[in-house]
Amino acid sequence: MENSLAIQNTQHIYDLVGICAQFGVENAVVCPGSRCAPLLIGFGKHPDIETISITDERSAGFVGLGLAQQSGKPVVLACTSGTAALNFAPAVTEAFYQNVPLIVLTADRPPEWIDQWDGQTIHQEKIYEPHLKGSFNYNENNVKIGVEALTLALDEAAGPVHLNIPIREPFYPESLNDVVLNTETQRTQRKTIKSVSEEIYKEFESILDSTVKVMVLGGQLEPNQELVILLNQLNVPIVGDVISNLHGVNDVIYSSDLLLKHADESLSPDFLITFGRSVISKNLKLFLRKHKPKHHWHIGKGMVGDPFQSLTKTIESNPIIFFKRWVELTTEIGRHGEIYNLKLSKAQNETNKRFGKLLDKTEFNYFSAVRNVLKQLPKNSVLHLGNSMPVRIANFVGVKDSTVDVWCNRGTSGIDGIVSTAVGHALAEPKRKHTLIVGDLSFFYDRNGLWLNHKFPTNLQIVILNDSGGGIFNMIPGPSSQGVLTELFATPHHRTAEITAKEFDLAYSTASSLEEIHDWESGILEIFTEMKTNTETFKYLIKKTQGHGEK
Repeated sequence: MENSLAIQNTQHIYDLVGICAQFGVENAVVCPGSRCAPLLIGFGKHPDIETISITDERSAGFVGLGLAQQSGKPVVLACTSGTAALNFAPAVTEAFYQNVPLIVLTADRPPEWIDQWDGQTIHQEKIYEPHLKGSFNYNENNVKIGVEALTLALDEAAGPVHLNIPIREPFYPESLNDVVLNTETQRTQRKTIKSVSEEIYKEFESILDSTVKVMVLGGQLEPNQELVILLNQLNVPIVGDVISNLHGVNDVIYSSDLLLKHADESLSPDFLITFGRSVISKNLKLFLRKHKPKHHWHIGKGMVGDPFQSLTKTIESNPIIFFKRWVELTTEIGRHGEIYNLKLSKAQNETNKRFGKLLDKTEFNYFSAVRNVLKQLPKNSVLHLGNSMPVRIANFVGVKDSTVDVWCNRGTSGIDGIVSTAVGHALAEPKRKHTLIVGDLSFFYDRNGLWLNHKFPTNLQIVILNDSGGGIFNMIPGPSSQGVLTELFATPHHRTAEITAKEFDLAYSTASSLEEIHDWESGILEIFTEMKTNTETFKYLIKKTQGHGEK
């Protein structure tokens, strides 16, 4: 009798597992617990879903994020009730700002036990709002909500959804044979493409006809070769940070931070076309806020930011569709427009040469170290960049190989979950080599990303930039001017990753010079540099390289 009641209490959860499979879920990241047992059993038993068990919910959330980003498919996160659910929040928030479809399933106590001092019982409904596309309460009486939630996660601009699932006891089946799953996964995915009206294209062509300086600016984007091919056919300057994945574009302007610090209005666009999400370069933001374009169009779906405070029109379209039509237009940029293009291109080339020559003259530091690592990246590999200094260093140096894909958690720019996200990527695409360049504090903060309840991916190399603390706080004006209190920001330490590597049975090597930075190798490469040298090098490079046309 109890077993039939257990199935009665949980069949709707097993049905939800089947719905997830129908919507293309191939990976589920689950965290151990008792209240979430039906979720673990359902996903663990489904033949078309690979289930990964991770003890730390925060790490699990970011592993799921990486799996979803690299695979391009929705990924399930599942956990037990109580504070376990709160630990998914950082990854859910990052997914929201990067349009990643995470299906977050949190087991819960029945509602009558909320605030009754019952164990592992908190307020879980809408726990991630407003950082998701939708929040739902799922029970046996509204199974259709599952279809609604997953449809919402995948439609238009993708994003995370949350289904909170109150579960009553008993919920453990006497036998796994009693669990019945729907394993038919032949659902056809429906994709809606919103076309752009002819009036919009006519207006666009009219602006091009009357505008001298046109600039295309890409924010953070997933790798997209079709987009790169289209942009290479446009005779206008293309600007993109390292996270825009536009390094395959000919003459792409990637040194905005160095180019535009002291640049005058002659380099500012009259017509700015943006797509993608955030940009790294603070100087680019300040420059475009100071020299606002007359027209600023943003191409894309979902949430649209206005970091330059100049947006005049939003085109809700896939950038591929828009740029295809632009390529087909007969409108040509006039001679003055070509001069603008050449001026920016020349400034980029000069800056790139100057930066390289200056860096060659410096003592060993994490700029020269990262440049060496980037030069040795395997073809057709994946590069993951930690926040704080690693992504900024890579942005200064630039990624030259168009076959290398770049990822970074720039939705919220936090240091939590960087290791875990890279692990998720490596698990999603095991045939490619993955390299993570991460700061020491970020690595130690997310060591639980190595704590997998299965084998660690051998296609991942973790490169740690260890300068014994948070070096960035010695570089930005505020914290660096606080005297002895600067240590509260920089958090100096003397830890290394050697013991961590042994604990997780990973190959471990170190480097304190360029010669010791070896070819790609699975495991951990820890590069040691001096924080003082890094700070001095940063200031030297900025002072000598910034601006265009300076010697």
